[in-house]
Amino acid sequence: MFGKPLKEHLRFAVAYWHSFAMTASDPFGSATINRPWMVPGDPIALAKVKADAAFDFFRVLDVPFFCFHDADIAPAEDTLSGCLRNLHIIGDYLEEKISQSETKLLWGTANLFSHPRFMAGASTNPDPNVFAWCAGTVKNCMDVTKQLGGANYVLWGGREGYETLLNTDMKQELEQETGADGPLPLAGG
Repeated sequence: MFGKPLKEHLRFAVAYWHSFAMTASDPFGSATINRPWMVPGDPIALAKVKADAAFDFFRVLDVPFFCFHDADIAPAEDTLSGCLRNLHIIGDYLEEKISQSETKLLWGTANLFSHPRFMAGASTNPDPNVFAWCAGTVKNCMDVTKQLGGANYVLWGGREGYETLLNTDMKQELEQETGADGPLPLAGG
């Protein structure tokens, strides 16, 4: 197709978030998966245990790619500098793992949605401290993605939006919702 094999168009990857960071809980229950890296202990050592398990998983499945959010691979800290330090430590560890593996990095991205600090958005957050946190995180995630030979970086707007209706064009919003010629038809209707 278009001079490329299908595997170049459909690049299958294991998502670190879904496979190694999720606890299989739902909004009404508690975690149902308890993995060795999800116990109290040295956060960096546990992140390395998770990386070891991930690369064993990639090898067994013989997958070509993996992808991650920063929060999936590196433990959080209370400060931005602590979070970024951990990201680079684990980034260096992943670089070693990738050098010994057939599995490569498809993309990296920043998790700018899970922590309560992002409840009013990330790059659209009205708090300059949160905005600065996000800018620093994205820059460092891009650096680690490049360091690891990632094929892409994903800018994902998981919680982006606006604080009030005063900073949007309601006419445009309504036209996008309904279409210029009236309401959009329902699927199958």
